[in-house]
Amino acid sequence: DLVRSRGLGDVYKRQVSTQSTGQLFYVLQTDTRFIATLASLVKLGEIDNLLQTVMFTLYGNQYDESEEHLLLSMFKKVLAHEFNNANGIGSLLRANTALTRMMTTYTRRGPGQQYLKEVFTPVLSEITEQPDLILEINPSKVYEAWINELETTTGQVSNLNRKTTAEEAAQNEEVQKIIAPRIQKLAAIVNKFLDAIIASMDQIPYGIRWICKQILHLCKQKFPQATRTLR
Repeated sequence: DLVRSRGLGDVYKRQVSTQSTGQLFYVLQTDTRFIATLASLVKLGEIDNLLQTVMFTLYGNQYDESEEHLLLSMFKKVLAHEFNNANGIGSLLRANTALTRMMTTYTRRGPGQQYLKEVFTPVLSEITEQPDLILEINPSKVYEAWINELETTTGQVSNLNRKTTAEEAAQNEEVQKIIAPRIQKLAAIVNKFLDAIIASMDQIPYGIRWICKQILHLCKQKFPQATRTLR
């Protein structure tokens, strides 16, 4: 009887533990404040594991409307936090932050991944078919690469100063000549991506369109004086 009693006690404990875990997951899934707060607090090196669990386990049914609604609700809170802490419009969505990682992971879900493959594969294929294409426009890196090329061509060590600032490198005429056509190429590539997006407006998954709309809305609220060009 004692053995049986202990066995029943263990079963009961497992049932309670399972129920408690289920309740915890339910709360985390339905009250998006917790995940949104956690995303802003977790270290950047650990964010990918968190996002993998959130996007593909907690909200794993990628075609369920209710789960998609909850996931986007969580996104809205993280976006609001990002904009509230933004110092300027130029710094938004450019750094390697929890939000940018979230957006990247979100597009890997079924609908987003399919859309990106269909729309961007032709543009990306055109780029990758140009093995000699160089688009580096960082003045310091271009300056250093230019010196290295000079030394390789002449077979002699250059007497040019390698320890220049980015501002000084940007003033170098040779660096400017190298960067100018690269900027034009970059602009042309960006336009191809934009043309592909605009031409496929009807194919863009609802979630991606909704996130873009929220970014525009929050941008207008946070920076009402910004022009459309700056946005």
